[in-house]
Amino acid sequence: MGIDKVTLEVRAAEVTTSNVGDAPMLPELLAQMPSDQDSGSVTADGAYDTRKCPDAIAARGAGAVIPPRKNAKL
Repeated sequence: MGIDKVTLEVRAAEVTTSNVGDAPMLPELLAQMPSDQDSGSVTADGAYDTRKCPDAIAARGAGAVIPPRKNAKL
């Protein structure tokens, strides 16, 4: 789910089955938002700490705020 931090309006939502991971859905969530709308930043939990998520966020011109997942390695 994507929420506008100022208005708290839901901007994107995706419902999946339990066998679908969070991170692969991020590009589809971002695509639901109008391309002319400034995203500023995308905040997500550690499930989005993948190689592709920051790239998808950067493609929208936004910054990624994603903590490392608990089993992350340098």
